[in-house]
Amino acid sequence: MNEFDVRLAEVADLDAINKLIRSPSVKWFGNIRPKFRGKECLFHSYQTYRLLAICRKSSALVAYAEIRNYPSIGALPSDSWLEWLSVRYCLSLSISWLNALFINFCIYDSEYPTAFVEIMKDLFYRENRIWYLIAVRTPNLRQPTHFNETFDDLQKISGVYYPHEFSMENNSNTQSLYIVERFELLPKLAYRKALPEDNDDIVAMQEVEMPELREELGDFYIAEEVMYQDPDSEKSLLVVAESTNECEETKLDVFLWLTTDIDILFYVRNYEMEQFGNLVKPTDGKSFHYEILTVSSVQRRGDASMFTADALDDLDAMTILGGLQRIDSGMSVASLGKMKVSSIHGTIVDTNVASENKFYMRECLYAKFKYILEKLHSTDYYMRHEQNVINFIYPVGKEPAGPAAIDLASNVFLLKSIVTGEDFPLPRLFNAIVAMFCAYPDRDYCMVLIQAKHKANKSFLEVLQYFMPVVSRPSNVGHLDDVYITHRSTIFGEISLYKLRKEDVAVVHNLALGSLAKERHSATTTSSSFSYCSKINERAELDQELHVLDAIMKDVLENELSDFAVFTIRCGNSTKAVHQNTPIGFVVLRPFLNHSQLFNHYHLPEHDSHLSGRRAEIISLRLHPLFLVSADLIFRDLARKTNFYDFFFISAFNGYRYTNDLRRMMMVVEPKAIKKAPVFFRLYKEPKKPKTRINLPSPNFSKDHLIVYRHKLNPVKWFTNSRKLVIIGFSPTAKAFLRQLVFQWNCKDHKNSDNFTCLSWFQVTVICRAGVVEADYDSLFKCPYCTNTLGCYLSYQNDSCFIRDCCVRLDLRYWVHFVPGRVQFVNREKKIVKLETCEIHYDTLFIMCDRSFSTRLPTEVKARPCNFVEINFRLNKFLLFYKVRALLEDVPRTYLILVYGNNLSTYECIAFLITHGVDCSRIVFVQPHRFTGKDADAKEKNPYWDKNLQLILDDILTDKGITMITDYNFHHYNLHQTTDFIMDVVFQHFPSRKQATFECDIFISFEEGHLHQRHRKWIVSSDIEVEGNEILVNNKYQTNDPDIYAAGKYIKIRDFPNYQYKFASDREVARKLLHHIGIAPLKDFEERFSEPLLFQAILPLRYFITKVTMPRRYLNSELPVMGICSLTTYKDNTFCRVGLSTRMMVDEIVVVTKLECHLDFLQHFCGKHELLLNNLKARYKAKTISSFLKYFQEPWTELLLHENFEDLQADNKELLTPMVVSTLSRPNRGALGEITDMDFITLNKRVMEIKLLAFLREHRRDFRHKFALPEDFLKSDSTEWEQEWNAMAETQDDSSDSTES
Repeated sequence: MNEFDVRLAEVADLDAINKLIRSPSVKWFGNIRPKFRGKECLFHSYQTYRLLAICRKSSALVAYAEIRNYPSIGALPSDSWLEWLSVRYCLSLSISWLNALFINFCIYDSEYPTAFVEIMKDLFYRENRIWYLIAVRTPNLRQPTHFNETFDDLQKISGVYYPHEFSMENNSNTQSLYIVERFELLPKLAYRKALPEDNDDIVAMQEVEMPELREELGDFYIAEEVMYQDPDSEKSLLVVAESTNECEETKLDVFLWLTTDIDILFYVRNYEMEQFGNLVKPTDGKSFHYEILTVSSVQRRGDASMFTADALDDLDAMTILGGLQRIDSGMSVASLGKMKVSSIHGTIVDTNVASENKFYMRECLYAKFKYILEKLHSTDYYMRHEQNVINFIYPVGKEPAGPAAIDLASNVFLLKSIVTGEDFPLPRLFNAIVAMFCAYPDRDYCMVLIQAKHKANKSFLEVLQYFMPVVSRPSNVGHLDDVYITHRSTIFGEISLYKLRKEDVAVVHNLALGSLAKERHSATTTSSSFSYCSKINERAELDQELHVLDAIMKDVLENELSDFAVFTIRCGNSTKAVHQNTPIGFVVLRPFLNHSQLFNHYHLPEHDSHLSGRRAEIISLRLHPLFLVSADLIFRDLARKTNFYDFFFISAFNGYRYTNDLRRMMMVVEPKAIKKAPVFFRLYKEPKKPKTRINLPSPNFSKDHLIVYRHKLNPVKWFTNSRKLVIIGFSPTAKAFLRQLVFQWNCKDHKNSDNFTCLSWFQVTVICRAGVVEADYDSLFKCPYCTNTLGCYLSYQNDSCFIRDCCVRLDLRYWVHFVPGRVQFVNREKKIVKLETCEIHYDTLFIMCDRSFSTRLPTEVKARPCNFVEINFRLNKFLLFYKVRALLEDVPRTYLILVYGNNLSTYECIAFLITHGVDCSRIVFVQPHRFTGKDADAKEKNPYWDKNLQLILDDILTDKGITMITDYNFHHYNLHQTTDFIMDVVFQHFPSRKQATFECDIFISFEEGHLHQRHRKWIVSSDIEVEGNEILVNNKYQTNDPDIYAAGKYIKIRDFPNYQYKFASDREVARKLLHHIGIAPLKDFEERFSEPLLFQAILPLRYFITKVTMPRRYLNSELPVMGICSLTTYKDNTFCRVGLSTRMMVDEIVVVTKLECHLDFLQHFCGKHELLLNNLKARYKAKTISSFLKYFQEPWTELLLHENFEDLQADNKELLTPMVVSTLSRPNRGALGEITDMDFITLNKRVMEIKLLAFLREHRRDFRHKFALPEDFLKSDSTEWEQEWNAMAETQDDSSDSTES
């Protein structure tokens, strides 16, 4: 049994490694730098692997090693070591760039001489393509004993090689190599066919991972399969792998079940197999059979064909069905209302005729509303179903055309089962894949099937990293398995990078075009030639990328000092010539010089001094999908050839996008949860002169929406979930939950990202209405009324940056499977969510389909009226925009828009109507009566409503000529007799109950309701408990079913907690959910909420409001909201209000300004005591604060905005709490039992000052404004030469060498 645990070293292990290095009882070999400089240089230079061994008995670190893909010889370039070996040494080993690594440093405790051997074994397990580990021994020099190398233990397991100039007599003190061979160190595996007597061992192995097999098939199913004599049994191959230990005892380690019994036509019809040769052998110019197959496929609609003006123009043009004429007689619904009044005097006698005429005048408008509404809400608009014809071709064999001939032409085999022993190292299963292909030398593909309802065992999951998923086609076959496939070249081929040559230009072109190159010459679809948008060139982005690639390749070939580098990626034999290796991709990169600009929006380590000047930006990267598993190898070889060790890829939401097929294997940089300064979104175009001849667009890192990918050449660490999660809805809470699920590895100290390339892979499915996700991620829509798209209502988001960035600086579609559709039922027993077209299995279900606005209708309606609008998603905004545009085009003078609501979002919508062509006199604004005085409502902080500000906004709208009706609640609306078109809306006055009827062309409702009737129907039918329109949950957000959670504005906690849980931060709610389901447990968990909620909106007159509120932590002891202390300022068109609770905590910040910016940084100050905010109340009373917005941007606020300031506060609380408790418990405290401020200051002032100064010293260089420290005054008294000397010393301490000698 192994007595050591080997793992990757982390930055947290620095002290333990340094202790091992300084220990007197150690042996070491390799580079002298770690021994000489110790802790100062560890982790500062690139190493492919840093491994350490820990003794299981003592838990002590006993060995540490650094391994890299080139030797640690300063005078030797990193890409020249193979030539150095071939010139200086006469080696009989077939060493290449890809099958060798160098042990640059290794140190181990002399009491455990086998510890470093276990490290080497672990490295061979991790790197299946590495055959040799090489250590370089330098000539002996006179030096202290501490620096003497020891190679005695290494020599026992390696071969020693000397250079040509070595001579035992004349030149014995030379350089030498110690080479450890893989096949000499690892135990050998012997593969053979399974025998009946292996049954017990195999069944025992399978029972550990798949116990259901034994229950289903019995105790002897393996022996039965081996001894089966049916002709079809010849297609199955059962293989076992045995290892032999030192005592010559054999042990069964691996079991493989392979078969060639595959219905190829089934997989060709139901999966997209064209890129895999349809699973048959190529004809190579020989005779062939062919069959014509009709298959289905799904094509996603291009972004340019969804919501752009041209795309909707095409959609609008199809509304005129059969030449339906446009009717505009100058008579609107409003004017027809006057006709009703005049009919009393005999103008119109038959009111029914007038009502019918009223609709017929709007029939064209109704047709547009109905068609646009149906199209933008239908799945077919976003996913195009096609019927394609495939010429299924396979070579002629001995059998006539048919199933037998197809079987003979088959080029694939199936891996049915793979299991390993408990102690077998899973990374070594790569060797089993090699054995599988050796068992079928005439077949190039291997398939794996994973049933959707069953979990894959650990052996399958390990093997799947070498496979790629196959896309399934639309099919009538239910519950299709997930299919994964790999190719022989993926396993046996060597991936190499070569510098661009002139003859490679055409190769790069073909790789960039990909499958589109074939579409130029032939069309494979037989579907109708319907054009989504004839005015939009869907190849624009690809054409732009080809244009840029041509310019870059020309610059690289003609300019020796070009900033760009282009490499082709080839597969084959790295020792052969370039043209003898098959091109599978290319990469274009340049130095990345904008790293410092990323800190405005992205969570990155502040100080990566050892990587300065060595970062690269990938412009474009193409790679065949079968070789994605070689991502680490490609980046490693790229670093060796370019000396770049930190790779970035910038993907912009706006503008041209470039391709990077390896972005899924790169770490996504998470945006900051809360920004530290205002973020202005007004774009000022400044002409920039390109520094190179290639005029690539330069992104604006402070304003542009960018996704940043990064690869630091660290080992990959996957973060997954074992349970299948299904989320219903794409609300802000769902976005926050998905973001924290994806970035569960991210933390303040960058512990994971500093040590690993963190990648996420989850079994998460999100079900939402068609078009919701597409609209949220759309970036091509351009508002014709607004010069600044980001400041337009149609693109402006009301949530905090944590939610906004989920759709502009992240793309959750890379990790999450989105399914469009409507939920019909949840089968809690079978754990299935039933949709119209499919069923989705879940282990844990989350109901997150809450809405901000949902109108309570007196009767249930089957379909919403086409001229009825509720704004809950960006898709609803697009629908409103195009309905308003159609209204203005059809009846530009006589329309009427009815707006109903009494919250800030209502005013935002009215501001949108005013600035987008709607006449104020054509708007009727009806406000419901807002009930006040309820215990809960009076105490809960609500950021979506502001009574005082709304009174001012009412005056503004009245002055603009908008008709305003107050205290009228919605009662019902009346539809046309034969269509779902609202003719008029009825409201009821409070408290008189007098009804009023208003006719309209568009009815926009902002009634505050959170549970849609359609959702409530299936929730109730699924026996999930509700109370009114609220879902009942416990303190863990579980419904009456423990596997179903609910979160959002529509929940009600059964135990009536004494804290506010509505209008709470979505980020904090998501964090609590992840804690409850056990994915990301919190150390200091509490049920109460402690983070503020932000709301922002665009108001009339182009004002922007930002309101930040703090949820009440103790409702019973709080006063009503109106009883808080408010401090206000007004300066330069900026109004600010700060609300203080009875405990002088800031629980509300409101800013109304003309500045076009996001003020998310205000969240840092909400929830803080006013004394902590630099005596805010006292300064306000002293009239030293002219504007709270500027006050919160003063230099002192940087201290509060620092990421570690909360930790400082926690330390202070832990320190002060026992001191205060002991003081409060003194018997002689006085009659009133109070402690004066002077007593407390005297007791703790000095302690707090020392801790604060220590904090400033530790993080001083993180601040933009340098805080003065006591030692600064001492430096000012020193002489000039002393100051220069101290500055030089500090520079030398902070710097670190980037190269090794």
